[in-house]
Parts: sequence; C-alpha cells; structure tokens
Amino acid sequence: MLLGTGAYESVVVAPNLPGAPSSLEHARGFYRATNPGTFFRVLSPGTQIVLLLALLCNWGPVPVTRWRLAGALALAILGDVITFKFHYPRNTILFSDPLTRSAADLDRVATEWAAGNYVRIGAILTAVVLAMVSLIRIARDTAPGEQPYSNSSATR
Repeated sequence: MLLGTGAYESVVVAPNLPGAPSSLEHARGFYRATNPGTFFRVLSPGTQIVLLLALLCNWGPVPVTRWRLAGALALAILGDVITFKFHYPRNTILFSDPLTRSAADLDRVATEWAAGNYVRIGAILTAVVLAMVSLIRIARDTAPGEQPYSNSSATR
C-alpha cells in the first residue's frame, strides 16, 4: 500500500503543485479536512511493525531470508526518514506557510518534493521486492513434502 500511495502521489498530486500560488491555494482547499499524512501516519508504522514481526518470526531458519527482511525493514524506516527530513519541511512551505514566497521559489520546492518522492518510492519498491522474495523463500521452505535443502534425497 505504501508503494501504491507513493506512486499515486507522484502521478496525481505532484504534477498539480507547480503553478504557484494558485495551484497551492487549490491544493490547500482540497486538503482542508485531511491530507495524505493522516493515512501515512498509520500505514507506515504498521508496515514497519509487520516487517519487524516477520523478521523476528523468521530469524533462524535461513540467514538470507533474515537479511532480506532486515533490509526491507531498514528501507521502510529509510522511507520515513526521507519523509521527516526532506518532505515535511517542504510540506510546510507548500501547504501551511503563508504564500508570500515568489512563484518561482514555490515551484522549485514543489519540484524538489516530487523528485524526493521518487527516491522514497525507490526505497519502498526495493523493500517490497525484498519482502516478496523472502515470502516466496519462506513458502518454498515450509511447503509440505518439500525439503529443498535436505541432502537425504541426493543420497537415495
């Protein structure tokens, strides 16, 4: 879900931000009742908790799975670091501060926000791939009747 919503923001929201100040006035009017942060404040920590639980539950069996899940968790956390350190200051400029900056400055901030969102999407996409590969590996290793790493079938 984080990946989908991040892509949605890049495809639907970000292209509407340049053209300040009128574009930002419209965006502020649209985000009057709530904003994407409301959604991400629940989904992002939830994702990190699920990844942490998956890591803890799969700590022992296959080390490569452990490291993939740890990588996915680290990238999910990195997505939040990018959000807090990079996007929040720009969100404040775009959606909260008085629109007294020049149109060029506001458009630059909007362009930076969009570029940073691609970096965040890359981190989340990589986390999704690592989690999916881990899930496939766990499913194969725990499937009934399957013993892919057992040497007993090779000696028969």
